[in-house]
Amino acid sequence: MPVARPETSDARVIAHVDMDCFYVQVEQRKQPELRGLPSAVVQYNEWQGGGLIAVSYEARKCGVKRSMRGDEAKAACPEIQLVQVPVARGKADLNTYRSAGSEVVSILAQSGKCERASIDEVYLDLTDAAESMLADAPPESLESIDEEALKSHILGMSRGDGDDFKESVR
Repeated sequence: MPVARPETSDARVIAHVDMDCFYVQVEQRKQPELRGLPSAVVQYNEWQGGGLIAVSYEARKCGVKRSMRGDEAKAACPEIQLVQVPVARGKADLNTYRSAGSEVVSILAQSGKCERASIDEVYLDLTDAAESMLADAPPESLESIDEEALKSHILGMSRGDGDDFKESVR
């Protein structure tokens, strides 16, 4: 049974893109020797090693969290590499990170309209792309989408006892 679609709709398909450990990834691009090592980016003052604003996946495995101070991170992970955010006129100079974020936005903007929420967050309007995809290959029914979702492990949910799982997919 075909899916009924309204002729016009004000509904939008918006994706929120939050780039995880973005500041660390920017530093790893600048300093490739940091790749694969536990690392974090610290900002502002030197009190207790500065405040962590981004933590690499490798450091997270050692128990390092963004809310920690640099000294606490070193205690949890002695091999961690701490990178200081540059300072200009007594304030954090985020220009390197802003520029890197702009690069990402310019790439994402090729897929839809973008609105930057912060240095490492973007709202991406995918409405036109979604409408185009649905026009090219409309789903046969909502049930077929449900069945495909249930078969998929992409959602990261265990199968559970069936009905509860199916409800959680919706």
